[in-house]
Order: sequence, then structure tokens, then C-alpha cells
Amino acid sequence: MFKEIKIVCLSIDNIVTDVCVQGNTPLLLAYMNGQGAMCRVLVRAGACFAHENKEGISIFNYQVATKQLLHRLLDALPAEAPWAESDLCQECGTKFTLTMRKHHCRHCGRMLCKQCSNQDVPILKFGMNKPQRVCEICFNVLQVGAS
Repeated sequence: MFKEIKIVCLSIDNIVTDVCVQGNTPLLLAYMNGQGAMCRVLVRAGACFAHENKEGISIFNYQVATKQLLHRLLDALPAEAPWAESDLCQECGTKFTLTMRKHHCRHCGRMLCKQCSNQDVPILKFGMNKPQRVCEICFNVLQVGAS
């Protein structure tokens, strides 16, 4: 059993960033299947929250009965999430241009337009005592917790 655990631990870095043919990451697949425990392991290992598959689906816009798992994962984030790359705002779909600048939520790492990342709040758990640009979802989680 120890050998199996060791193999999983040694390969988790590769697993976290792997993408299947459809563009799904292990975190997105675990989230889509309601596998909260697996999601937590992947998040602690540094999985990118904001990754979108080839259909534009991420854990933020995947249709589930409740966003409780997403809120719990965001609440439990141990460090700033890896930043996503996108040509479109990952909240409203606005295309980035020279005049429509890209911004990142400093909590979840999503790439957003100015309007969709207009909240500022200190992220004390990351040691960020000055207000940081965050999305509305992260703002709410940081203010009231996962509830």
C-alpha cells in the first residue's frame, strides 16, 4: 500500500496539469463527477481552477445543482491559484483587445475583464494584506466563507 501511495505522490505533479483530448483536466473531471475529496487533493497539489476545456467549460460555469463544492474548494485554497490564459473574459466572454485589458483574479486565477474583476479585498490567508483584485465569486467566499 505504501508503494502505491508513493507512486501517486510522485506522479501528482504530472496528473495536475494533464489534459485529455477534450481539454478536460483531472480537476474539471473530478468536479463534474462530484468527487470532492479528489478535487481537494488536486487543488492542494496546485491544479489550475480556471482551466477551460475545448467547449469553454470550467468548474465556474459547469452546471451543477449547487455551487457548494466550488465555494468550499475556493475557501480551502492554500495559495494563489495558477493563472489562466484566455482571449476572452472567463466570466462574461468579452474579447480582450488593446483597450479591453486582461486582469486576473488574485485568488482563483481566472482571466477577467475589468468589469468582472472589480472587487478588491485583502487575501490574508495568502499573506496579501493590501486589497487585491478578485472576481465576485472569490470576493463573496473571502468575505463570508464557503457557507
